[in-house]
Parts: sequence; structure tokens; C-alpha cells
Amino acid sequence: MMIQLFRITFFLVLISPMVFSEEYGTICGVVKCGPTDEALAAVNVYLKNTHIGSATDENGNYCIQRIPPGKYEIIIEMIGFSQLQRKFVEIKGNEILRMDFILQPQAIAFNNGVTVTATRGHSLITEVPSSVDVVSQQELDLKNPQNLAEALQNVPGVNIKDYGGPGNTKSISLRGSSDSQVLVLLDGQRLNSPQTGSVDLNQISLEGIEKIEIVRGGNSALYGSDAIGGVINIISKRPDSDKPGFAGNIKLGIASFGTYTAEPSLRFTVKKNSISASYKYFSSKGDFSYTDNYGKPAVRVNSDMISRDYYVGLLRKIGDPHYQRSLSLTFKHYNSAQGAPGTIEPYYYHARTWNRNSKLSGVYTGKIFNLFHNLRLQSYYYNSWYKYKNDEVPGGILSKYTTRTYGGEIQFNSVIGPRISFTYGMGMRYDENRDWITENVNDQTSYYLFAVNESVICINSFLKTISFVPSLRYDTDSRYMNHIVSPKLGAILNFGEVWQSSLKLNFGKSYRAPTFNDLYWPEDAWAIGNPDLEPEYGTDWDVGIRLQYPIFNGIYFESCYFENNMTNLIIWQQVEKWMPLNVDKNRNRGVENSIKMTLIKDHLDIAANYMYLDARNLSESPATHNKILIYRPKHTVNISATVNVKYFKLNYQYSYTSRRYTDSSNTWGNSLEPYSVSDVTVNYGAELMHTRLDFMFQLKNIFDCEYRVIKNMPVPGREYRFSLKVGI
Repeated sequence: MMIQLFRITFFLVLISPMVFSEEYGTICGVVKCGPTDEALAAVNVYLKNTHIGSATDENGNYCIQRIPPGKYEIIIEMIGFSQLQRKFVEIKGNEILRMDFILQPQAIAFNNGVTVTATRGHSLITEVPSSVDVVSQQELDLKNPQNLAEALQNVPGVNIKDYGGPGNTKSISLRGSSDSQVLVLLDGQRLNSPQTGSVDLNQISLEGIEKIEIVRGGNSALYGSDAIGGVINIISKRPDSDKPGFAGNIKLGIASFGTYTAEPSLRFTVKKNSISASYKYFSSKGDFSYTDNYGKPAVRVNSDMISRDYYVGLLRKIGDPHYQRSLSLTFKHYNSAQGAPGTIEPYYYHARTWNRNSKLSGVYTGKIFNLFHNLRLQSYYYNSWYKYKNDEVPGGILSKYTTRTYGGEIQFNSVIGPRISFTYGMGMRYDENRDWITENVNDQTSYYLFAVNESVICINSFLKTISFVPSLRYDTDSRYMNHIVSPKLGAILNFGEVWQSSLKLNFGKSYRAPTFNDLYWPEDAWAIGNPDLEPEYGTDWDVGIRLQYPIFNGIYFESCYFENNMTNLIIWQQVEKWMPLNVDKNRNRGVENSIKMTLIKDHLDIAANYMYLDARNLSESPATHNKILIYRPKHTVNISATVNVKYFKLNYQYSYTSRRYTDSSNTWGNSLEPYSVSDVTVNYGAELMHTRLDFMFQLKNIFDCEYRVIKNMPVPGREYRFSLKVGI
């Protein structure tokens, strides 16, 4: 397979000159900001319905070369500015066309930006078949989340399992999946623990984060194991080398339950070199009040937490800026110590948990051979350490283990024609888990190949385009030599120009590999692992519509029906001892609806989403067959309103979650009551003597609703947060 991929790569490189052997045209020019007449860097300039384009350099210059003769529509866009379109630009062979543009600043009502996760390339969110949402840097600044769970909790299709308190576990479900069926990535590389298969969102640092992309639906065809429910991709900031000089800020915060934060950051740029660094200190007693199971008031003790986040990013731009070559290095380190009270029955008053992890990544990107081939090289190393101590149970518990991961990936993107793009590559990953108590060491080396094609067919003035996105991935490993092929096919039909309507469809197969705990759990008096386990498999499909209409100053609506049938699910059952077996199957289906609109231009934005979920257990056991899966609400609603008035920004968030069952037989008396929560955030920003001041006040859970997401795990009630950010 590796040899075949190299042959394909060599063939694509050879044929591209033949494909573009005709005489070419060129478009060059400059892009400026309307109010200031300053040059704009990093503006995307491209030909609509093609893969031909460029980006402006630090002087606002762009140049699109080797354009086949014909008529095109040229699009100029940048986040924070209105989009420009110039229709029917005619390109002739050997012609150099000069076109300058002026962009006007514009408040962004909803994100129509670029995704790098849905296709492994740079694609417009509105032009990919997958259901994609992006939590941008602006949204992170506005809502000030303390962890990844808070950043994702209002995204369509997402359910957060909150075990309560700042130091307790927070996991995610997408479209009714389990937490181990959601793949979490950092810059395209997996963070899921090879030991447990899941990710604690409370332990994921938001320092140095540019944006978070959420792709719902199976995606093993692009990213391999664990992507049955979808993919969360955390994308690190790239140091800004287009703004020379020094800049920095410090953010100080205070909140309820004895919570304090301090976040300094800085950036320094000289010519084509840039460095950025940040640090976050977080401390909380976590001693919130709640009502116990007997109706008596209580305080959540041993729920304290102290954590420290470090981030350093380096960027070096190389050569001609139109070739967009760069080398970036990113280092992240996180450590924490916290109480581990567990459930309120039984309650642990002295149990403790310690976490420490480091991540180092290097990425090279740039053009190779000619303008039609992009290369991305990435290498990475992750190291994590975990310790849990509990002397309040018979015999005591002491767990201590480390996980070590390193690997590399090479990815090519080739433009085969004006409307055909092909992304392909390969990678290797090594995972090692060491239990320092039992001295067991388990490791595995994985290899993979992947390919995805994006093809656009132009039709007529009514049905503008049809886009097809087929993808395929092959995975194998060194220990069990599983050979898994994961296919997926997506398509999107785009209608209209100003009144844009789209029909999108997806079908694919995904899988989740057994974890180290499933395979190698050391035999004890109660349990043993099962090295003969097979992967879980999922077959999913969805169909939906996407509407973008110029009413109410811009309205965006998306509705999608989805279904995922999963087999071979790994369930721990008691035979002679407890052991994992491939015995279960289930079906998740439902509808996602989301709407975003600008009611008052530049002043009032509204967004809302609703998910209906029917997650059923299809096992053969009469007691559980066709029962609703535990902790899967049928109805989830999120509503957001943002008001902008001069220096003030006001954001209101409302969320509703319906009843959830806590046992597989759906006992009503064991179910959790529905709950709704309202949050409000007020931001004030002003300039004073070349210094930027930002004040933020947050009121979480305004009406002090007492609820539980997980049985016997209370969550905090009303919470106040205040922060001050000073920037230079």
C-alpha cells in the first residue's frame, strides 16, 4: 500500500503539467481596508467553484498564476470584513490582469469561514457536505470558558456529561455517541487516551487556541479509530508574523467558590519570525452548596483544584509569501492537582488526583514542484502522567500510569484541474501505556493511508454546482494486524446565487478500536481483559438542507436528519469474572436544526439550535431491548442573543435538556429531571493611552437552578465571574 501511494503521488505530479499545459493567465493586485486605506494581509482571493486562489502578503499584494483561459467569478474574503464578488472575469492566455479591491469592516453574524477538519484541506464551511460548526477566537473571548467543555456546551448535536465541580470529569457525546466514540484532535492528531479511549475535557488547556472545529457524523474515512460520532479538532494559534513589533496582555479574574485566575501573554515579531507565549494559573476551592439525596443542605468539599497551563508558539515564514511556506513549532504543558470527591453516596473526603501532560508539535507547510501541489509535514510527541490516591475504601486505591505517544504524518494536496482537488497522505503513530503499580507496559504502533477528493461540477443558473467528496482510509497496527478500510461519500447540491439553498448527503462507515484497558486489564479477583476483542463498527448516513437568505440582514438555517447503526459494541459483562465482550448493538437517529440571523445590523444577532435524539439499545436482552440509552436526552435546546452597543457587548445563553435515564432498563424513578440554565455575559472595551482595557462580568446559572447531569453528581449553582484584561 505504501508503494502504491508513492506511485499515485508521482503520477499526479507528472500529469499536472500536462493538465495545465495550455497557455495561462494571471491576476494580480492589492487588497486594502476601506476606512483606513491600509493594506490587508492574509485575505483569501480565489476563483469561485475552483481550487485556484492565493492569499495577500503583509503588503496586501496577491497574485493568482497559471489560470486556464475562461470566465470566472473572483471572490475576496476575510473574517471581520464583507465579502466581495466580481462576476465574469475573463482570463485569456498569456494575459496579466490587474485587479485591486477594497474591503469594508463588517460584524460577523455567523461563521461562514474555512474548515480544515471536514476535508483535511481548506474548504468553506458552506460548501462541504458534513455538518460543521466552528467556535472562533471571538466567541471564546466573548464567553470566557474555563475549559473545553464550557466552550462546546451550546454547539448543535453536543451533550456534555458534567460530573460536577471544577476538578471533576467532563466528557462529550455527539449525536448520542459514547465519549469514547468521539475523536478529539489537537492540530489534526488524536488526544484520546489509548488506555481508556476517551478524553476528559476538563484537562484540555485553552491556552494558545485559535479555534475549535466540530464535525458531526462518522469520520473514520479521514481520521481512523474513535470517529463514530464525530470529530473535535482543537487548532492552535499561529504566531502573527504580519504585525511586526511587540504586543502583550494580562487577564486577571475572580469568581465564586474561591476561584482566581491569572493569564499573561505576549507576542514578538521580527521580519518573518514570530514567537508567542501565554500562561494561565487557575485556583478554585470548588466548595459550592447543594441539596443531598435526603433533602438536606450540604457543601461539596474536597472539590478544590489548582492548574497551570503553558503555551509557546514559534513561526518562521520561508521564501516568497505567495508560495505560503512556513515552519511552526508548538509546545503546550498542563499540570493540575485536585480533590476527587466522587459521588455523594459514597463520598470521599480526602481522595486526590494529579495530572500532568506535555505536547510538542512541528508542522511544515508549503508549495512543492509548482503552485498546484501543497505539502504538509507534521511530527509530534505527547507525554501524560496520572495519579489517583484514595485511602477511604477497603484496602485503599493507588493508581499511577504514564502514556507516551509520538508519530508523524505527510499530507499532499494536488489541484488536478480548476474544479478537482485531491488530498492524500500517510502516517505512523506509536502509543505506550505504563502502569507503575503493576509494572505492566503495553504498546502499539499504527500505520495508515488516506485519500479524499473534492470535485465541483457547474450546472446552470438554477442548480449552480454539485460537489462530490469521496474519501477512503486504510488502518493497520503492529500487534494484531487489524486491516480496516473505512469509506465515506458526501455530496452537496447548491442552488441560487443571492438566495442560496443547498442539499447535502453523507454515507460512511466508522469504527472504534479496543482500548488498552479492554485488551490488557491485569487479572485480579474480579476482572480480566480480553485480547481477542474486535473493533466496534458504525454505519451512518445523514441528509439535510442549508439555507442562506438575504433577509433580516442575513439568515442562515440548517436542518439535518441523521442515523447511525452500531454493532460489535464492547460491553463489560460477568462470565466467570468481569471481562469485555463484543455483544451489544444500538441505533442513534434524530434531527438537528440550527438558525442564525442578524435582526439589527451590527447590533443584534440571534442563534438557536434544537436536537431531537432517539438513541436505542438493540441488544437481544428482553430487559434492555429497544430501551433508550442512558444519559441520552431526547430534546436539547440552545438559544443565544448578542447585543452590540458602542463599547458594550451583551450575550445571553439559554439551554434546556430533557429527562435522562440512568439505568439500561429505563426505570422512571432512577431518571434525572429536565433542567434549563441561563447565563449572561457583559463585556466593555475601551482604548486608553494606547492601552486596551476589557472588562467582563458573567453570571452563570442566573436563576440558581439545582440539577444533576450525572446521578449523584451535583453541579454548581449560581456563579459570578469578573475579569479585567489589559493589552498593549
